[in-house]
Amino acid sequence: MARQPKSPSESKREESRRAIQEAALDLFYTKGFEATTTRDIVKAAGILNGSLYNRFKSKDEILMSIIADILGSFLDDNERVFREEKDPIVSLAVPIGVELYLASMDSRLADLIYQAHKSWGTVEMYVGLYTDWLKGIWSEHFHDRIEDEDFKAGIVAMIGATGNLCGMYAHGLSKEYREVLEGLLQAASMMTQMPAFALRATVDRVASIVEGGDIRIMGYRVADLKDGIACAPEP
Repeated sequence: MARQPKSPSESKREESRRAIQEAALDLFYTKGFEATTTRDIVKAAGILNGSLYNRFKSKDEILMSIIADILGSFLDDNERVFREEKDPIVSLAVPIGVELYLASMDSRLADLIYQAHKSWGTVEMYVGLYTDWLKGIWSEHFHDRIEDEDFKAGIVAMIGATGNLCGMYAHGLSKEYREVLEGLLQAASMMTQMPAFALRATVDRVASIVEGGDIRIMGYRVADLKDGIACAPEP
């Protein structure tokens, strides 16, 4: 079914939401998440205070929406790749690979990801994102596994570990992200009871998807960031 075009009011609402996210991301990155206030975001976005709260309840929700958009967009863009994967652990591992990759590139990005993971709302968002996405790309015989409470508990543990590792990158961890990913995948395999065969090959496959994909942060290609969002070319 063809997607219906957005109404003028819907388009305006989406433009306002996007402006808030872009202003917030720039402030979170340059000023720091804790130091940024909603008043800062309103001023930078050039909107009225009510416009922000009509779309987001808090700056935590803004950050959560940014992370969700980044991961959601990447997963949607690469859905075909995952459908062709023979190893389920690869599709399970790519989202955490994306976050570790971003965190290893830039300590300020690492801190933003870490801040997002501290919110239970974000954890719930991740679980929902994983569940819906895995159901779409895994064969039917895996669907019962996805709904299993032990599997979901493993996903929550994996999400928590990923956030803490990003926090380590924010505070000076210099270890190459593939090494970190390998250790996390080994743990994730046990937590979710999904066997990971030929772990090094799996890590290399996940890394090739992450590094070769067109990962974007609010329009910026990660490959172009290099020294950070502030130095990135115009989208």
